Amino acid sequence: MERDDVLEYLLEARETLENIEKDLLHFEKSTLDGSLVDRDLLDTLFRHFHTIKGSSGFFGLTAIVKMAHSAENLLDYLRKNPEDQDEDTLELLITALDYLNELVEHEESSPSGGDFFSEEQIQFLNKLNQKNEFIRVHRLNTPEEPTTTQVSVEFGLFGDDPKTAEPKEEFGLFTNDSIPKTNVEFGLFHKLDVIAEKEKIQKPEENFKTEKKTIIKKDIRIDTDKLDSLLDIVGEIVITEPMVTDHQDISKLKLENFHKTALQLKKLIRNLQEITLSLRMVPIAGIFSRMERLVRDTAKKTGKQVKLIISGEDTEIDKSIIEEMYDPLVHIIRNAIDHGLETPEERKEAGKQPQGTIQLTANQSGKEVWIEVRDDGKGLSRERILNKAVSLGLIVHSDAESLEDKDVWEFLFHPGFSTAKEVTDLSGRGVGLDVVRKNVTTLKGFVDVFSVFGQGTTFLIRVPLTLAIIEGLVVRKEDTYFILPSIDVKESMYLSNEPINELYKNNHSIRYRTNQISIVDINLLFGKDSDLNNQRTLKEKYLIVTESHEKQMGIVFDEILGNQSIVIKPISPIFKNINGLAGCTILGNGHAGLILDVRKLIGQHLSSVTI
Repeated sequence: MERDDVLEYLLEARETLENIEKDLLHFEKSTLDGSLVDRDLLDTLFRHFHTIKGSSGFFGLTAIVKMAHSAENLLDYLRKNPEDQDEDTLELLITALDYLNELVEHEESSPSGGDFFSEEQIQFLNKLNQKNEFIRVHRLNTPEEPTTTQVSVEFGLFGDDPKTAEPKEEFGLFTNDSIPKTNVEFGLFHKLDVIAEKEKIQKPEENFKTEKKTIIKKDIRIDTDKLDSLLDIVGEIVITEPMVTDHQDISKLKLENFHKTALQLKKLIRNLQEITLSLRMVPIAGIFSRMERLVRDTAKKTGKQVKLIISGEDTEIDKSIIEEMYDPLVHIIRNAIDHGLETPEERKEAGKQPQGTIQLTANQSGKEVWIEVRDDGKGLSRERILNKAVSLGLIVHSDAESLEDKDVWEFLFHPGFSTAKEVTDLSGRGVGLDVVRKNVTTLKGFVDVFSVFGQGTTFLIRVPLTLAIIEGLVVRKEDTYFILPSIDVKESMYLSNEPINELYKNNHSIRYRTNQISIVDINLLFGKDSDLNNQRTLKEKYLIVTESHEKQMGIVFDEILGNQSIVIKPISPIFKNINGLAGCTILGNGHAGLILDVRKLIGQHLSSVTI
């Protein structure tokens, strides 16, 4: 068996296991809240485990076959006896799913011939088999009284009353043999129900099969490396197009038909670019559904009642970004349950419902995706956070009271910051949030916190739709071209009539609206002296006002060329040690352009100067 074939199957198996987890959690909710057991859902789960078992057998993955087969047996019993569903059987199925995921992951990374690789797996399989054996013996020893009783009662409708004795005989005349034929006749009535029930059950399956065929026709699995190559080529086309259509050799010629055709070409290339980008876009539902299991397990560990409400899961985002969003969401949700939500008793005392709520929401806002995690817990304690910040030397006590709430919440993202009274395996609120900020910042995104004491806390994550292409403002400083991400640009202005304050060498400020903001020269990035020291030349410059986390800074340039879609390229190792550069690109005029990391520039500059 070719290794590539096995890996392709394991990828499909992962998708099936994700569906099993989603259905198991749905099944748990539908049974624990007092609803009737969903027979269709049991059938679906049985079918999923059966598929895993059969396909894994074909590839010789014996451990997966044994585990899936044992889980399948348990589900087969539950399908016939749904009233026997309890918390114990559900835990067995969920644990079996965990071990199947473990086996698949192990087989992907370090193939072991398809056998078990830990004693815990074998012990659990024995436990699951013992459960199935107990069920089998119990089923054999239990007489099927309900069926007999049901037949007697139903059949008794024709003969229990003495007055209907004659009709009973008449009924026997039709059969020639009272006992066997009575069952046959009774079957006529019973089969009608069975046929109707089968129709009800089969129709969804038929629809499912039809729907599945449609999906197979529409979808095709493509290696992401090929998509990346396609995106690179399209990016090169986007860069090359203006080099051709706006070439200096033809720029001064009057070519009306050429310019019309060039305009049409620009439009087609723009459409091609958008379609190519959309190929990498995937719904955020995949990562959101994984949070359901996290909420369930964390709630059980903490002994809290938690309801997860998900919305906006069809929002699409670049695949490379969505993979990096898992850890930040895990940290935020785990902390929200562990230290944000109260226990059922505490919630009752506070006049709340015993069950806490976490809302996980996603929506697209312009070129960004906003992901919000909101809990209705006790909220952040300003006093405790400030006391911890003072004890860590992050702020002096005299300045603490004058801070706004949003500035207080920022301490949560300091490495190692925690207000938890005791250390648990789930950590306290604040621990791990530095990882959240770091991961989101790497994605060129933001994390904001809002909280009302006693009412709850909200974490808002804002990340770009894609990291492959950005909208940027192209500017020039001497012979070098720079790009500032449009999302970081607040305003541009000409400095001719603006009064500039020189605090000391290389440190200048300007009055912007109601604030005094720093203005800097990009030359300082490269170790050059600043042009800002020459007031005469400064009057001929342009100022770009940038903003990050409500902190503003002005950057001075010689010329503004305008907005443009920028294809981001990896930066040369020559510039690796220069802070404030996020990448590079090739502009339509053929020149290289350096993409500025505006947020890092603002952070570095404001930490080194005081206005």
